[in-house]
Amino acid sequence: MRQEGRAGAITYVLATYSEFALVALLTLFFTNMASQQALADSSVAFIVISYSTFLALGFHNGVIRDGAISTSGDEKDNILRLELYFSAFVACCLIVAAVVARDNFYLMAGLFIGGVNHLKTACQTVFRLQGSDALLNTLNVAWASVFFVSFSVLAWLGRDIALEVRFFSAWGASAALVICSFFTFCLFALNVFRRQANVNGALFFSVLNSSKYMFLMASGLVVLLTSDRLVLNILGAAEKLRADFQYVDVLTNIYFLGMTSVLYYFTPGLLKRFSRVGVKQHGVFTAMVAKYVTYLLVVVVGFVIAIVVFLLIIHKFSWALVGVLVSMLILKTLLICLGFVCNFYLAQRLEHVLAVAYLGLMGLGLSLSFLYGYVFIGTTFMVFLPLLNAVLVGTLVVYLLKRISVQNRHEENTCIN
Repeated sequence: MRQEGRAGAITYVLATYSEFALVALLTLFFTNMASQQALADSSVAFIVISYSTFLALGFHNGVIRDGAISTSGDEKDNILRLELYFSAFVACCLIVAAVVARDNFYLMAGLFIGGVNHLKTACQTVFRLQGSDALLNTLNVAWASVFFVSFSVLAWLGRDIALEVRFFSAWGASAALVICSFFTFCLFALNVFRRQANVNGALFFSVLNSSKYMFLMASGLVVLLTSDRLVLNILGAAEKLRADFQYVDVLTNIYFLGMTSVLYYFTPGLLKRFSRVGVKQHGVFTAMVAKYVTYLLVVVVGFVIAIVVFLLIIHKFSWALVGVLVSMLILKTLLICLGFVCNFYLAQRLEHVLAVAYLGLMGLGLSLSFLYGYVFIGTTFMVFLPLLNAVLVGTLVVYLLKRISVQNRHEENTCIN
């Protein structure tokens, strides 16, 4: 079983990195070929895509958690049907909003792609909880491959069309074509259209109620990942600075999305494992955290070297870009560590603790980011803006690990007495 799980994980990681490699190549082409103004303005579309996840209200994560620990196959299928219904509703709302916002191209593109991404998440959730790794991998690679081909064709044939229009149009159209096909397959696979497949309102609100804390967590994560560009856009930072931050964010997302995809794959298994561990065996958990942090550090160092070489090759190297690169990588590495620790708390049904922590982290991080931006806007110190949130996230990780240790000592003293 362990070998099969390892083989499945390796296959998933390879498929995911194939997806990211294709998307990264296109995104890097766009960021290197687009004008500075287009690159700065496109940050609006990327921010909207990220913030559109708020509309899920944490429901996707709630489905994964409740579906992973459910003891009944019928209950799991009902939960997955609710996931499809809810995702379709959110996607329709975002697509309608995109039509309304058609006069603003970047806003329209962000809303449309954000809506399709909800359908993608629904399909991924169904395939993960049903153990359909082959379909999960095919979905991830297929949409990216179609995106790669369609944009390549548009880049070749549609040279009279603005590059940003070709890029986001190819992204939205290819994602919609492939993901809607898989979503339709999921609808039939779960017998959504049969008469007996009625909407279970009580189960829906049960999952939604258990998701409220994870919604706060997801909201905090998105804000932390985008607060730097949000601050720069609101404070009216120089076009070059906004373009540099967006450019480095694209580069660092290759690392961040790759590492989080590994954690994403193992999340159902980790939830089951940690739910049986209990606080008393925190030593085993902290040793596991230390091991994976070591792996991450090795990957981070290798990634920094690779990106610096890349920047030198394309003649875009500057110490300002390196400063933003290192700052963002530190933040995103600590967020990966935080996600791993959060799985332990979720398995122990302590999501309310995480929600409060993330909410405080989001409020404090955004406030400090605006204060920092207001004081240092127009100076070279702005490249270190992400480090503010990195310090806060690192402090939270240490606190959560310490809390497990304190709780363990408390239980030991209780047993002795």
